[in-house]
Amino acid sequence: MSERIDAIDFWRGVALATIFINHIPGNVLGSFTPRNYGFSDSAEAFIFLSGMSVALAYRRLFETKGISAAFSLMRRAGRLYRAHLALTVAALTLYGVATHLTGRDALLSEHGRGTLFADPIRGALGIVTLTHQIGYFNILPIYVVFLFLAPTLLVLGLRSRWKMLAFSLALYAATRGLGLNLPSWPDPGIWYFNPMAWQLMFALGIFAGLAAKEGRIPIHSGAYHLAHLFTIGAAIIVSNCLGLAPGLVDAAGEYLDWDKTQLGTIRIIDFLALAYAIYCSGVTAKLRGSSLYPAVSLLGRHALPIYCGGSLLSAVGHILNETWTASPLFDVVFVVACLNALHKAAALLECRREAGCVAAESSMPNVSGVEVSGRG
Repeated sequence: MSERIDAIDFWRGVALATIFINHIPGNVLGSFTPRNYGFSDSAEAFIFLSGMSVALAYRRLFETKGISAAFSLMRRAGRLYRAHLALTVAALTLYGVATHLTGRDALLSEHGRGTLFADPIRGALGIVTLTHQIGYFNILPIYVVFLFLAPTLLVLGLRSRWKMLAFSLALYAATRGLGLNLPSWPDPGIWYFNPMAWQLMFALGIFAGLAAKEGRIPIHSGAYHLAHLFTIGAAIIVSNCLGLAPGLVDAAGEYLDWDKTQLGTIRIIDFLALAYAIYCSGVTAKLRGSSLYPAVSLLGRHALPIYCGGSLLSAVGHILNETWTASPLFDVVFVVACLNALHKAAALLECRREAGCVAAESSMPNVSGVEVSGRG
């Protein structure tokens, strides 16, 4: 049975909302998202929290069934693969219709969106084999790869979390040292998110998930203050000292391993420092009492459909900005309206889930002489 930690749902909801905003090019609210104040962004958070969720959801299954439990993860990978195909087709249809109606060919000329229309057979084969991924819709393929890798990581992690992490680090080091990545086709190039590098962030999430279950994530005052200082320093550099020192981030970037495709080391350090600072500060517990907490957690609890819906709404926002209007007021109104719609969709999914659970419990045989009815 899956073991949920509501804090994971909350921060995954935050990541999903941030991804939605950042995937609308030029949106004014994008200037206020964490990517502008640190070396990492919501992608690291999303993958890390996915690893934590896998550890919590499948730990007990692997303890009892061993490697045979991998079939559950394979089924999950299959669902994500089908979701990715459907999402890609929907996005390309959206951009294709918009191009036809507006005559803005630029909508299809960017981020590989025109490949399927220019060469349907090769483009379709590329999409089906995951070798062709359009921009802003390329995070699910690496998660599919991670789920095939997850059984190995979980088996190793249940024996020794540190050996599992060492295995992941070795793969990351080999990938970076040898310049490994998966190729793109039919367009030349490589995967935007290198799965052999990004698996380290997923493994770190599994490591944290196993540690959290065992109650072994210690809080050290010195480490917390160091993480806090690093996070503040990163914010100063990336924001050009809040605009007071133009060119600061460009100068620093020449000396930093900051590449997103290869999961540069500064991105890993930055994310871990931020995550540890948040964990030690107790900010999650403080937010738990706010009205915002359950609403955002609901988004994170239904991550896959919310990600898919948010991605398509981001595409709508992009198209409207390019073809109809582009103004800060529209950006804010559009984002607020879409987040409200996504929350309502998540609430509907939650109602259906709870109704299904109640129905399942009601259909259970009464072997104890006690009536089974709902959650109580």
